[in-house]
Amino acid sequence: MKKLFLVTVADLVQKIRETSEGETILDYLLIAKYIERIGDHATNIAQWVIFALTGERE
Repeated sequence: MKKLFLVTVADLVQKIRETSEGETILDYLLIAKYIERIGDHATNIAQWVIFALTGERE
């Protein structure tokens, strides 16, 4: 997932350089960051659920 986020950031930064739509693209960049953080939180929750059910850590 982290690789996809980094590729997305690189693509959006390139688009900022190429167009005058920097403000809109910056919003997309922030949205991508928020989605990445949601994924991190979902992973953490899943790990806690597994631990609560099995008592084992990954």
